[in-house]
Amino acid sequence: MKTILQTVREMPPMVHFLGVVVLLQLVLWTLVPSLLYTILPLDSLEAVAWGSGFSLGNAKHPPLTGWIAGLTASATGHADWPVYLLSQLCVTGGMVCIYFMAREYFGREESAAAALTPVFIYYYSITTPEFNVNLPMLLLWPAAALCFVRAYRHDLIRDWILLGVCSGLCFLCKYYSMLLFLAFAVFLLLTKERRRLILSAGPWIAAASAFLVILPHLMWAFTGGLAMMEEYVEGRMAFSPDDTWFHRHIAGVLVILGTAAGVGAVPLAAFLLARLQFPHKPAESGRREALVFAAVMMGVPLFVLIVIGLSGNAIRAMWLVPLFFPLGILLTALFPAEWTPGQTLRFRLETAAFFIACLIGITIAGMVHSTNRRNFPARQFAAEAVRLYEEKTGRPLEVMIGDAWASGLMRHYAPGHPQGCIWDNRGELERLGPMLRQCGGLAVSDDPNDIDFAVEHFGTPDTPRMSLPIEYSALFGKKRTKTINLAFLSSSAAK
Repeated sequence: MKTILQTVREMPPMVHFLGVVVLLQLVLWTLVPSLLYTILPLDSLEAVAWGSGFSLGNAKHPPLTGWIAGLTASATGHADWPVYLLSQLCVTGGMVCIYFMAREYFGREESAAAALTPVFIYYYSITTPEFNVNLPMLLLWPAAALCFVRAYRHDLIRDWILLGVCSGLCFLCKYYSMLLFLAFAVFLLLTKERRRLILSAGPWIAAASAFLVILPHLMWAFTGGLAMMEEYVEGRMAFSPDDTWFHRHIAGVLVILGTAAGVGAVPLAAFLLARLQFPHKPAESGRREALVFAAVMMGVPLFVLIVIGLSGNAIRAMWLVPLFFPLGILLTALFPAEWTPGQTLRFRLETAAFFIACLIGITIAGMVHSTNRRNFPARQFAAEAVRLYEEKTGRPLEVMIGDAWASGLMRHYAPGHPQGCIWDNRGELERLGPMLRQCGGLAVSDDPNDIDFAVEHFGTPDTPRMSLPIEYSALFGKKRTKTINLAFLSSSAAK
């Protein structure tokens, strides 16, 4: 029987290289933002804020991303690096899932090449320090697709159950994941053999498993949460009355198609330069199946987005983030199975060069470009805001209200980590509004209109206000100033 060490030694060079890249991605992409930035990105702060209550739903997104961010922050003493690590666990976990998915169709070397393809995709590198609802999908979509491939190929109850669980988690991350489930259905309908599976027990077991995972959230949605979410989405996604027909029906589609083409062009160029061959239609049935699978997984969601856009509904390029996980499988299927040593070496050099270039790029940008999203002195400001509140009111700060950035900042960095209520999120207002009225709190925002809203709903006409100019800068960047407005809200007892 082979030992683990013997097994590792016998792996092809491409598999070894994949392991090194996964490890470096995990370490370096966690380390660099942790050292460069003094504050978490906006979406990460927002997730920490609305995830801290572990509610079953939220007006903006399903609850899973918030649960993960809130639990991670609470369990690690509200340090920044675990949130950055969380993002990279999603990225590298997705790459591992792609490798094992590809192994259902290809050998180890080709599967490693497929799993390395995300290195060339923008969404797996530059944007990853910002943990948001899209990051878990870089793991959950490949995980669900891996379970789907194993389920339809081997028809084991275990795989169908895992497919249901992963699909349920995808749904709890973002409702957009319904497009992935539609792609699964389309793929099953394409051949007579797979169509037979639809009438077997497996898909229905998967559906039941998914339903059990999402049931608590569905109960929340149908007891008032759905109306809340519809109100939020309509406000955020509505077109302006002045928008032209072209802007409503065509512009968004062109952005989606242009973004998809741009993202796909870089990995395709990497394969062409490494292989020095042109892609062709595969002759082997297994490779054709892999090609069709990857094309359906990407093509069906993209087609639906185009239809939505052409019908006059708003669509956004960020919805493409999880869409490209099968791209490596598609490209691998289109090229010959044999990799020569020279081709393998060129592909690894390209991957290493692109990986290093992205890392250098984000490091230089973080060192020279000053922005409050990266360089704001969050801990110092939060400590000062708490001190001022306690000085004005004589009470400890338990809850505050502000925009997503300020609410997350205070929740994550302030001493005592008060609850952070996001003022324009109805779900947060319903959850924390009674606490604001009961205990009083602090309103924080760079927008005076946010402060006016907080005072109107939770304060009094003579509520004390204050403005603080805060300086910040990158390591070698220009100094900038951001003015933060405060209002000290009295408790109902004081009123």
